Amino acid sequence: MQIEVLPSTGSPRTPYLEDRLVIVIDVLRATSTIVTALANGCQAIIPVLTPEEALEKRLTLPGSLLGGERDSLIIEGFDLGNSPFEYVPEKVGGRRVIMTTTNGTRAIRDSIAAPVIWMASFINMQSIILAILREFENSHRLKGIVVFCAGTEERFDLPDTLCAGMLIDALGSNVKLNDLGEAARMLYHSSEDHLMDKIRESYHGKKLISLGREKDLVYCSTPNILPIVPVVKDGEIVWLTGD
Repeated sequence: MQIEVLPSTGSPRTPYLEDRLVIVIDVLRATSTIVTALANGCQAIIPVLTPEEALEKRLTLPGSLLGGERDSLIIEGFDLGNSPFEYVPEKVGGRRVIMTTTNGTRAIRDSIAAPVIWMASFINMQSIILAILREFENSHRLKGIVVFCAGTEERFDLPDTLCAGMLIDALGSNVKLNDLGEAARMLYHSSEDHLMDKIRESYHGKKLISLGREKDLVYCSTPNILPIVPVVKDGEIVWLTGD
């Protein structure tokens, strides 16, 4: 299995998305929030690039909610920010959420040429691993995996890279990696016994703590909370089923 890790939304696109499984990681906090929203009954998440696009999209989807952030803060006039604790069943159950975030939704939209796009974080890691193994055992349509770290403002992000390293480590030693994939695995090996401390010390971790969002950080850094694999289907992110 060949795995290529990309460092951020500002990184050059790989030319091979057309026959790859893309796994988007934005630990703090978009993919963690998407997993949580779907687990809490959200009908679908619709990723868009800008607040203006979100507002325009809502005109065609009555009853939908607006969610997302800029500079880690809720966008003025939006219903929800980017904290997983906002996406509770009584708010998102049975409803669509149109979402725009600084990094995560950009990475998802940048992956659109891929035939299969999933969202991963620490909180759904075991489910992602099992889904990868099933996909590559039962299908020969895909030639490898691109792990797309959303990054922080088009820069390398430690939490995303540690999450990529956990994923790679769980897939075993019989994988072919690019240099960032090798680095991600080494970073994870050196940090796995104090993962949350490393995430607290990261640039993005410190920023969330300064905003009073340490609860989000702890939640998003905890492995295997939810058995959800979000997948992009027809421009919407829904819960991957076995069909």
